[in-house]
Amino acid sequence: MLEVDLLQGGDWGQDGRSPGTVSGVRARRLSRDGWIMGSAVAILLSLGLAAYSSLSIRSRAAGLEQALQAALADSVRSAGLIEKMRTLEARRDSIATRVSIIQGIDARRYLWPRIMDEVAGVLPEDAWLTRFAQVASHDTAARFEVEGMTRDNFSLTRFWNGMESSPFIRNVRLISTENVPTGPSGGEDGDLYYFVLQAEPEEPPSEVLDFVPVRPVAAR
Repeated sequence: MLEVDLLQGGDWGQDGRSPGTVSGVRARRLSRDGWIMGSAVAILLSLGLAAYSSLSIRSRAAGLEQALQAALADSVRSAGLIEKMRTLEARRDSIATRVSIIQGIDARRYLWPRIMDEVAGVLPEDAWLTRFAQVASHDTAARFEVEGMTRDNFSLTRFWNGMESSPFIRNVRLISTENVPTGPSGGEDGDLYYFVLQAEPEEPPSEVLDFVPVRPVAAR
């Protein structure tokens, strides 16, 4: 009887598998285990990054909230300061307006007494005034008229020239003149002359003004 050894020259494992099959299985196991470990590491890294991002976002949110609260507080303080500044500016403007009005009144306090004094100083002896008044004017700050009577035209001319020569009066104009018969009590021909002159105040140069220092009276 003839017998053949089919296992001769082969190297089989105890479980009946060939060495090549065992190596392939082990390689697949190692590859699968490596992939699982890599996936686990990637997941852990992702979770760590997510946690870090969450903490960072919360920290930034807290910082932004604090900055917002500080900005709101600054805005409230700024609004209060702006309101105070507006109130102070309104008071300043009101005070400036009052001061301007007072200065205007004070500047003209002695205007008309000075003008009347100048007019009276150049009035001839044979002339007299019947009216002195301020008139409304759109092109100048002040204008005044003098009405009076004179015995002749020469007195009127002297009066006119005297007003023109005053450093406090300018633009003297004759508005009207009229011959008024009065009988024997008048001038040489028994008549008077009614006249109306109009003029404007003049700001005199400083050299013609005489400034007197005012000293407070010492208390006794």
